[in-house]
Amino acid sequence: MVRCNHTQHALASFPVYSIGFVADDKVVLGGGGGASRSGIKNKLRLYKVDPKSLDLVNELELDPGEDAPMSMAVARKSQDIICGINSTLEKRKNDNQNCRVYQVSKEDKLEKKQTTSTLSIENDEDDDYQVGGVTLPGRAYGLTESSPAQKVTTLSPEGDLLAVGSTTNQVALLSFPALKPVAAPFDIPKSGGDIFDVDFHDEHAVICGSKTIYFVRLPSSKSEKRNSKTALEVATTVALPSLPGLATGSTCSFRAARMVNNNDSEGQSTGKLLYAVVNTTPPRSARGGSRAAFVCVFQQQDKSSEWGLVKNRSASSKAITVFDVNGAGTLLAYGSSDLSVGILDAKTLAPLLSILNAHEFPATVLKFNPSSTLLISGSADNSVRVVEVPSSLGEKSNGALMAIVWVLLAVFVVLLGVLLQSRGSIRL
Repeated sequence: MVRCNHTQHALASFPVYSIGFVADDKVVLGGGGGASRSGIKNKLRLYKVDPKSLDLVNELELDPGEDAPMSMAVARKSQDIICGINSTLEKRKNDNQNCRVYQVSKEDKLEKKQTTSTLSIENDEDDDYQVGGVTLPGRAYGLTESSPAQKVTTLSPEGDLLAVGSTTNQVALLSFPALKPVAAPFDIPKSGGDIFDVDFHDEHAVICGSKTIYFVRLPSSKSEKRNSKTALEVATTVALPSLPGLATGSTCSFRAARMVNNNDSEGQSTGKLLYAVVNTTPPRSARGGSRAAFVCVFQQQDKSSEWGLVKNRSASSKAITVFDVNGAGTLLAYGSSDLSVGILDAKTLAPLLSILNAHEFPATVLKFNPSSTLLISGSADNSVRVVEVPSSLGEKSNGALMAIVWVLLAVFVVLLGVLLQSRGSIRL
């Protein structure tokens, strides 16, 4: 494990639920008290950040009764911030402008740019609302069975497609920056579980349900062939893997899925790898059973559309809540229900760094900056932690491995010398 510098910053009355870097040293945080009447205002905040300081540059307060920004993606070239924010209860009944684009101006001010609706809502605030098996009271949170929210917001690497996933397990695919539908919404089947993540892979959207990961074919890149009524087709799926050391009857669920370049020793890409977080729950009969969270690596099989499990490692003793991969695809970061934040080597899955008790509540957001020199985690405990990522971190595990190899080789040479010397003594 590597030691590193990290600093916690308290944010008064600002639980954090979304994050995005607009530059290496500028980060936008979204948070607040939600649609409840808690007195905690919902805001977007722009901060200047370095390893030791976090300075507020500008903030934009949302209208009373609107929800907190619960998910975020950033188009750094245009300085656009795409957020999932529910409108007020009254406006949600007819026109919920849940998908919103804000921009950081040249003067470093947050400004509202455009909005659109991807959710159909008929509100009944007396209903309870299910999120990941947890029941939330609709009246308190403004989230009801008939009042979905934008749970996932992902921009394609090219920046021309936006995937918006809702708590009703529906994914809308929009053009960006126009925010026009390019296909009919994709509904995750009940057998696929709840949506947790979306990524892009070549000509596919990778949609992560808690029970199944779907590779969905993207519509044609030619705008004239894109039709908002065209159904998205599933190319292939990835099922939950069998994992070692679990009690009989344990259940598993996907929490995140990200595509990463698989580079050879010379840094040349040899395709893609799928990294997925799998949380586990022991059966009720197994008191004190393991709730380990695994990071699993899948690779596409030769001349096949199927993805097979090639590697896995237990990363935490409790469920992982947030996950991120750095831009180079060499480092994996996670935040756990045990309140820790850690980094793994993407090649070996070896743990490189761990910060215990990073927050008082489990992390709700986690993000590398573009150059991978900083990692920021945030939580509903009104705090963020800024981690300075050592420049040699990705090299540490490889260096340690080579050191072990050289030590073993040296031991072998010494033992061989002793053996040969002893045989010579016997002959004499």
